[in-house]
Amino acid sequence: MTRYFIAIDNGSQSSKVTVFDEHGRAVCEGRQSLRPYATPRPGVVEHPDDDLWTSIGEASRRAMAGFPGDVADIVGVGLCTIRFCRAVLKADGTLAQPVMSWMDARVSRPYEPTLPEARYVTTSSGYISHRMTGGLQDVAANYAGDSWLLDSDTWQWTTDGTVLAKSGIPRQMLFGLVMPGDVLVTVTAAAARHTGIPEGLPIVATANDKAVDALGCGLRSSDTLLVSLGIYVAGMTVGDRNMPDASDFWTNYACMPHSYLYESFGVRRGMWTVSWLRDLLGEEGVAGARAAGLSVEDHLNAEAAKVPPGCDGLMTVLDWLAPTDAPYPKGTIPGFDGRQGRFHMYRSILEALALTIHATGTHMATELGTATGTRSSPAAAPAPA
Repeated sequence: MTRYFIAIDNGSQSSKVTVFDEHGRAVCEGRQSLRPYATPRPGVVEHPDDDLWTSIGEASRRAMAGFPGDVADIVGVGLCTIRFCRAVLKADGTLAQPVMSWMDARVSRPYEPTLPEARYVTTSSGYISHRMTGGLQDVAANYAGDSWLLDSDTWQWTTDGTVLAKSGIPRQMLFGLVMPGDVLVTVTAAAARHTGIPEGLPIVATANDKAVDALGCGLRSSDTLLVSLGIYVAGMTVGDRNMPDASDFWTNYACMPHSYLYESFGVRRGMWTVSWLRDLLGEEGVAGARAAGLSVEDHLNAEAAKVPPGCDGLMTVLDWLAPTDAPYPKGTIPGFDGRQGRFHMYRSILEALALTIHATGTHMATELGTATGTRSSPAAAPAPA
């Protein structure tokens, strides 16, 4: 008898649900793109309506429709969602307001109690866990950041009065905490109807999306650097020490309880920039890909490989999403002189990503003392030397 496990991956651009067998092979999957962010005013970036839960339901139903085995052989569900989001819930667990994206300026500030019906403040994983199980528990490893009340040494809610006052979140508005790998109760009948996932399956807590990324890529050693590509692009390595005062990286929570993930400073809207240019090319890019018998991405990569390094002087400054503590920088692509075309633009974006992460990864490795004598693995980019 083969056993199966369902993985729910709710990312910044889409929700993906994949069923794996006990050997780690994907047997079926479903995907649903998220709707465009709602930005009703500067600094506000929200997932419209109940888009996270809606997209997970649609992706899950597609995956389960393609499942070739016996659902009785599915033993559990792993849940991973976008980090740094904030969900404000009513007493019945429904949304009091749209989920705030990690790009929303409010998530980096103390919670402001503006809605009288608000009963709970949690993460995207806490919200989806509640929709799946009806419980009020969330994984501790998705509470990175100063706006939360988590003690980064103990992985428990802090008792420090100064921190409590700074966050603005009353303790009674927070969910209970579990560790990565713990069971968050089981799938309810209502969630089973919404997702097609069998009722009663245990939901297993994971961590945050970057930590799951690291674990899935096999990042287990502190002498290896993994380059994580996504809306946020960063270099990552692992360690067993909480290092809150580091200057050239920051400490995140890993997928193993009381283990840590060190992240270099990265590029906000990194791979978003790649997708932006792909979509900007529109039908012209699609036509070129069809003529070459390639996907749009493969066509762009093939043509960009013909462009010389340095893109004939064209360069990209990746600053499309300024941080809250420096809100005025803007991205730019200088160096046009008539020689460059769309594939120069595409390659210049890739070069900017590579050079930025090389620099920030080198700074992190130097501070950690791993800048020399490092090795690489097939699952990771070479560590800076």
